[in-house]
Order: sequence, then structure tokens, then C-alpha cells
Amino acid sequence: MGINLSYEELNHEYSMLMSVLGASVSRHLLDEHFTCVWANDYYYELIRYPKPEYEARFHNHCDEYFYNNPEGWKLLMDKVNSTLEKNETQYTVYLPMIYPDGETFWVKLQSAFTDEYIHGYRVAYTAMTDVTEMMQARRDREYTQRVYQKMTREQEMLMGALNVSVSKHMIDEHFTCVWANKYYYRLIGYTKEKYEALFHNHADEYYSNNPEGWELLAAKVASVLEKGEDQYEMIVPMKYEDGSSYWVKLFSYFTDEYINGIRTSYTVMTDVTELVQMKNEQEMLMRAMKVSVSRHLVDEHFTVVWANDFYYQLICYSQNEYEALFHNHCDEYFRNNPESWNTIRNKIDQMFADPQKSYEIFIPLRLPDGSTNWVKMVGFFTDTYLDGKQIAYTTMVSVTDMMQIQQERTIAYDNIPGFIVKHRIMPDSIMILDASERIKDIFDLDLEHLHTIDPYSILQPESRAQMEANHPNFRKGEPFEGTIRVKDKHDRDRWFQIHCTCIDSVADDPVYMTIFIDVTDITELRELQSKLEERTEMLNDALETAKQANMAKSDFLSRMSHDIRTPMNVIAGMTDIADSHLHDKERVKDCLRKIRLSSHHLLGLINDVLDMSQIENGNFHINMEPISLPEVLREVIMITLAGIHEHGQVFDVHIMHLENEKFCSDDLRLRQILLNLLSNACKFTPNGGHIIFDTEQLPAAQDERSRIRFTVSDTGAGMSRTFMEHLFEAFTREQDSRTDRIEGSGLGMCITKRLVDMLDGTITVESEPGKGTVFQVTLPMTPVPENSGSSLPDVPVLLADHDPFVLQYGAQELCALGIHAECAENIEKARAMVQKRHREGRGYRILILDQEMSHAQDLERDIQLLQNSGDNPHLILSSFERNGIRKGPDTGFIEKPFFRSTFRNCLSEYLGGDRRIEPQVESHDFSGKTFLLAEDNELNREIAVELLGSMGAKLEIAVNGEEALLQFRQSPLYFYDLILMDIQMPLMNGYDAARAIRSLNRSDAQKVPIIAMTADAFVSDIQNAKSAGMNSHMAKPLDHEVMSREISKYLD
Repeated sequence: MGINLSYEELNHEYSMLMSVLGASVSRHLLDEHFTCVWANDYYYELIRYPKPEYEARFHNHCDEYFYNNPEGWKLLMDKVNSTLEKNETQYTVYLPMIYPDGETFWVKLQSAFTDEYIHGYRVAYTAMTDVTEMMQARRDREYTQRVYQKMTREQEMLMGALNVSVSKHMIDEHFTCVWANKYYYRLIGYTKEKYEALFHNHADEYYSNNPEGWELLAAKVASVLEKGEDQYEMIVPMKYEDGSSYWVKLFSYFTDEYINGIRTSYTVMTDVTELVQMKNEQEMLMRAMKVSVSRHLVDEHFTVVWANDFYYQLICYSQNEYEALFHNHCDEYFRNNPESWNTIRNKIDQMFADPQKSYEIFIPLRLPDGSTNWVKMVGFFTDTYLDGKQIAYTTMVSVTDMMQIQQERTIAYDNIPGFIVKHRIMPDSIMILDASERIKDIFDLDLEHLHTIDPYSILQPESRAQMEANHPNFRKGEPFEGTIRVKDKHDRDRWFQIHCTCIDSVADDPVYMTIFIDVTDITELRELQSKLEERTEMLNDALETAKQANMAKSDFLSRMSHDIRTPMNVIAGMTDIADSHLHDKERVKDCLRKIRLSSHHLLGLINDVLDMSQIENGNFHINMEPISLPEVLREVIMITLAGIHEHGQVFDVHIMHLENEKFCSDDLRLRQILLNLLSNACKFTPNGGHIIFDTEQLPAAQDERSRIRFTVSDTGAGMSRTFMEHLFEAFTREQDSRTDRIEGSGLGMCITKRLVDMLDGTITVESEPGKGTVFQVTLPMTPVPENSGSSLPDVPVLLADHDPFVLQYGAQELCALGIHAECAENIEKARAMVQKRHREGRGYRILILDQEMSHAQDLERDIQLLQNSGDNPHLILSSFERNGIRKGPDTGFIEKPFFRSTFRNCLSEYLGGDRRIEPQVESHDFSGKTFLLAEDNELNREIAVELLGSMGAKLEIAVNGEEALLQFRQSPLYFYDLILMDIQMPLMNGYDAARAIRSLNRSDAQKVPIIAMTADAFVSDIQNAKSAGMNSHMAKPLDHEVMSREISKYLD
């Protein structure tokens, strides 16, 4: 039979079908509004806007509908654009939506792009399903999983701490062991390998030399299974490999897990050999329980006669404190906790009334700091008497964590998509003992009278028959899972997935905990399960990420240790050199300068290590300030030259297109980057290899920062392409026999990459094994305006250097100063050019000669030949360092690499007889000023007196804060111009002394500048100094320039 329906009828039928399925379907144009051209009725029900209101308010434009939900609109548009970019035709996304009343709900949106176009726009069909409950369930699942993981970790820690044997077995004829912890094998006296080889993990084979023990165990397991129970405990005799006997206390419980159709159990074993052998009741308790054990008189005080160490640890009082405060009287101990004391007394009274000999309660203990510790207390009364009073023993175990977990589990239960019911399974019926609050969402009932309700009565006939048929199994305590149908309070059919587990018993009646999960929409349940599995995988990934993040602190400290080695090596080496050249003033001065440079670099690194906030977040602090690029480069070169000379490597430095010399950047971080690159090049380049260090200023567009490119290339070992993919990761080193013996932590490039990123720069690398490596770092820097200076007289200058790049750049810079220079690339050509100019009667005024052009033994001869070849010009030797430079009145020195300022300063001395223009050093004169120095360390006092005294200041000394306060109080008004205050001093610290001075009733007490001068270098220390009334803070070790500049700020 044919069916003929019009398009409108088909559309209507389809819309009805989607409404029945609870799915919104709509049709959209892929334009900037995602315009809705058609939607079924459920579309408007889902978003809770009637169609006329939707069209009037939003004009069918989805971007207008999302006006108050930019997050949802962005998610949607990102997904649409991503799908289009990938040339895909469909996508799925979960979106947060907002009802008209502002409430948020979630939808699963699935869309497919068609080949249909309207007004030139492609058409897409979209289906939306409400998944709000699913998203809520996902969050509930996440929380429950976190609680579960916490419980698992705590259980593992507890088992490890107690050295308890734990094993997992199949309940088959062999009681096969499928897993065991290390204490299991330690307890039975076999290694895991030997146990598996001898007994094949079969417990019956292990017991082959102990039939008595096997019979006891097998009989116990059979009895438990027959009774339908799921746990047991017993004491079993065991035998070691040598035949000697021992005893274990065995506790086992059966799980709901099956392996190959066989149920499994977990078994805990504890060695109780001594307990079995001992008769004495007190010794038995002491050895059996690593818990609080105490002995009491049953009197009005419940007096403590004896207690083990755990007793005092649990209540957080030492034995002496407990006896002194409470006289061993429990009623006095519980004086500030009457509720717990009354609970104990009532329990004891009830025990006597029953009559019984033991009791068990959970009570909170109040600790000395006011916090609460929950304990499980078990007490039993003996037939022993002391001074006419019956003796009782009490054990306590801390259950604070367990109570917390129970509270968290209660919260989790309250948030599951359903409810929980506690049942008692009686012979012919079921009684409801308790239920969670959410059961009232489904059924109209009174939680106070649950016991009057027949649970079977709410079931639909087929479900009732199913549950009644399973009643005998419930009586046996067996677990059950299934799906049931009920009528809710609105007389609607509802389907629930139920999970029933026996958790207790009352008078031989099993007590079940049953979880009801609403699965009315089975499709949504399956989707929920899938998403929960995905979420579990995401959580596992997040856990791995958290573990890696947890290494941040040690990673940071390791990186700092790596960077500290280089300047420390320079300081140690230069100290030894200076000590061996005490009579060579210039050499000692040069060593001290290098020590000062390295110590400044080292101090900056130490300050970073001390800043704990940086350790916590793994970041460095960036300090942008004007720097001199020539000074930075020279310092870096000086620090690395020792290693280069040691390896006999050729080292060239090229400066290109440098239009500025001063920039705004971070001096410390820039030096760290360059030192890492150069030290790596030195380490991984073989003896006699070549290292080139280039610095180039790149062209910048208008209104943009300049870019400086630093390039370090070498002819070293090189790197494979595979390794370069991980080059900037921490602790990575190329595995190569050529580099295995080279020291290093593998952190240098990781540090460099992070620093470059922080400075908004880039770093690239090119390398080939066996040929070498080229690193390029490009950093944006803002030029700092500087005085260009006047031009120099145009005199003939000869620049001789082995490096053609140096010749080219040097000639350009001299030309910029107004000097025409000629160049020679070797000593022979230089000598020929000098002779030629001499013959022409226009000899050179200045010769700038690269010292490395001549061997050391030939240098004197070559200099003499040059000077004799012409008009005896001024000879200036160029080198990276002054050490080894020929000394003499007719020989000058210019430091490499060449900069425009370098040429100007050096040549000014020889042109017109002017003195060399040295960089201006800021000078400070404190003559006529009187300072009060409060410092308890004698060496620190000596340093401060020497430095400040050299600038004319008069210092009066105080060795602690109390003495400083006394001297200021007894001084005339305005006698002291400034106070330098240490912080950590005896009698009175610097903070208290500063506050006391500020509080004095004299006019200069509020005005005199007070500067903290201390080794406390944290950010919090600076804030504390200001809070105490100090004007400023200087961190030790003291820097001469920084200290004088800081003091000058506060003097007229």
C-alpha cells in the first residue's frame, strides 16, 4: 500500500516524532546570525520562549538569542568555524544555555551541513537534547571519584604503615592467589618468584606440609559460603619453609568481582604467633594492638592506672602534662567536653543494665589546640580488682578521617541522579529503615513513617514478581542489580536501575543498601556512561599533569644551581689568579673587576632563589631598565673566555648594524641567556674548534621596538633532529659518546627558552651531527636616547685584524666618528701599508693591531717592525681582555668587541693630547654628614665604615637595636642625618628599634631617614621594613654604588 504525504504533512510528522523523543530540531542558515529558518515545537519548549516572542525579540537570529550568554555563543561559533575549516559536514558540542529567568541549562547540540543553499547561504540542520541532569551527574561522578581515590590512597598508606599482608584470591578449589603485596611474601617466608615456581600461586599446594592449617581454612570458607555470608576471620597455624610453625590472624571478605566466572576475595593476614603463645592478658593487648590502650579503675573518676604511648599521642598531652593537669582522672579530662563524658557514662550504665562486659562508642575528643579528634572507643571489664575497684581496659583508635569520608559520601549520595534506601530483609517481607531526602521527589511519602510502607506495593506487576522471586537470595545476603518499573507520585511510569548490597544484619535479618538511579531516558543514560568514561580518562590525564607540575619547585632550584656554577667558577678562579699576582697591580685590578661582575650576576640569581613566590609558580621576575649593551656583552665574554682558552678554541665576535648602544631590557636575564648559549658552545665544541658570537640590530618598522638578534654558532658535536624536538625540555641531554662525559644537568636550554619567552623574544636552532650548531635569539628592545657625542678629527688610522667582519664593522664605526680608516687582514700587509704611506709622506697617526694576529713569541718583533716602518705612529693593541697585553709608554689598549663608544673613548686620548673619555661614574660626597649604624656583625660594620668613610661620612656605631635607640634618644636634635639599621640583632631587632625611634616625642624622630640594611631579601621583608617606619631597604651583600645612590636619595 502506498503512502502519499505532502511536504507539510511529512514535516509535521517529523516534528511530532522529534517532540516525542524529546529532541529539538531546527534549520539554520550558515550566515553571521546563524539565522533560524524553521524549528519544531520542542525547540521553543526547550528554550522556554514561545515562537512569536522568539521571533519578535530575536528576529530568528541566534546571535541575538545568545546576547546574555557570550560563552555559549563563542563555543558554538568556534565549533562551526572549526568544522567548516576542516571541510567536515557535521559536529557535536555541549553548550550552556540560559532560560528567560536566568537559570542555566545544558544541551547536547548535533548539527549536519546540507548541500542546500538559501539566498546564497548553506543550510544546516540542528538537533538539541536537554542534558542538564547528565552534566550534573558528571560533576557528581567526578566528586565521588575524588573521594574514592582519596580512600584508596589512605588505605594503601595504612596498609604500608602497618606492614600488613594483603592478598587477593579466587574462591576455587586451590584458593588461587591472583595478587599480593610485598608483606604477604615476607610473612610466609618465600619470595614471589619462588612462591610462584613452587606452588603455582595455589594455596592448597603451599599448605601441603601443613594439612591441619589447610583443613581449618577450607572448612571455614565452606561454612561461610554455605551460610551466604561474605566475610570471616580466624587464627590459622602456618609453617615456614624450614618446617617451623607460626600463627596468623586471617581476615577475609568476599567481593562482587568475578574472574573467569569465579568469585574473588581479599585476605588480610597478621602474624599473631606471640599472641597465641602468651597467656598474660595485658601483654596480649599490648602486642596485638598498635592503638591506644589504657587500664582504668571503675570508680567515679574512671582513674587511669596505666596507658601506652599511643594513649597520650592520641589525646595530644604528654604523660607528665596529663598527670599534672587532670591527676589521671578521666572526668577532669572531659571537663570541657561534657557531651562525650556523658556518652561514656551512659554507655557504661547501659552495659551494666543488660548485663554485658564490653561496650563500643564513637566520641569526639577535644585537643589542646581546640580542634576535634574522633575516636572509636572499645571498653571491656575484667574480673580483676585493685584496691577493691574493678579493672577495665579501654582501646581507642582515631577515626577522624573515616568520619570525614562518611560525610563526603553522604554528600555524594545526596547528589546522585536518584535516591538511596536502606532495607531490612525479613523472612516474608521487606521493611524500609531509612531513605535519602530525594526519594520525596519521586514518591509522596513521610520519611518519619517509612517502616509502614510495603516496598513491593510501589512496583509494577512484572517488577514486583521479579523482586519477590529474588527474595530468598536477599535473605542470603547476595547482591542484586536490575531494572524495575514504578509509578511515581504523578502516576507516571518511571524506570530505575537498582544496585542492592548487603551491608549489615539485624537479628539474622540482612540489611541492604539500595541505590536507585533514574534511567527513564535510557538513551541519555548510555550517553552519560560514555561521557563519564571519557571524563575518567581526562581525570587520569589531569592526575599525570598534576604529578609533573608537582616537580616545579625542585625543577626551579635545579635550574638555579645550574646557572650559579658559571659565575662561581669565575670568582674562585680569579681569586686564585689575583693571589698569585699580588705585586701586579693591573692584573689584580682586572681580576677584582671580573670577580665583581660575576658576583653581581651571582647575587641576582640568589635573589631569585630567595623569592619563594617565584619558586611556587615557576616564574622569574622581569625588571626592565636602561642597560648598556656593550657592557653586557663584555661581561658575558669575560666570564666565558676562561673556558674558551682552556679548550684552545677560536673565538670571534661580530657586531653588525648596531645603531644604538643603550636599550631598555632586563640586564640579568639577558646575561643569563647569553651565558647559557656561550657556555654550551664552549662545552660541546672540541679543542681547537671555532665559536662565533654575532650581535645584530635588525631594522624596525616605525613606532616599533628594535630587535636585537644574537647568534652563537660552533663547530661542535651537533644534535640529531629527533633530539632537537625535545631540546627545550628540562633534564634532556643528547645520548652520544662524544658528549656523555661533559658535565651538565640538561637544564640550560630549558632555562634559556623560558627567559626568552618572558622577554617576548624567539629562539631557533639549526644543527647537524658532527658539523655543529647555530642558535639564534631575537629579543625586542626599546632604544634609550643617548648623546651621540662630537666627531673626532679625521686622521689616518690603520685597523689590522684577522677577522674580515671586524675590519668591515670597525671601519664603518670609525667613519661614523669622522675618521677614515684603512684595513689590513694580516701583519705582513699592515707592515707594507705603513711603509707605503711613509714613502708618500702621509704616514698613519694611529695603528690598531689585533694582538692575535701574531704569535706570542713574535709579537714584540712585529711591533718593532711596524714602528720602524713608518713615522712611529701610536700603537694600540686590541683584545678581549687586558691580561697578557704588552705594557709600555708607546703601546695602548682597546677592548674588543669594537663599538662606536669604544673607539671614541680610546682615540680621544691620542688625538690632540686629550685624556681618554672614561664612562662617567656617579660620585657621592657625604662630608659633614653623621650616620648612626646599627649592626651586630663586626665584619659588616667594618665594610660599612670603610665604604661610607671613604665618601666623607662620619659614623657612630651601635651593636644592637636597644643601643641604637639609646644613642638616638641621648643625641641632640637633628644630630643624625641618617640611620642604617640591621634587622636581626640581639636584645632588640631592627623593626622594634625603628618603631621605638619613630614613637619618640621629639621633632626629628619622624623625619630622620631610616634605611634597613639586612640579609633578609624577601619581598615580605621589604614590606615589613616599611611597616616598621623605615624609608628604604638594602639587601646584603652591599653594593658600593647601590648603597651610595640609595643614601643620597634621603640627604639634602
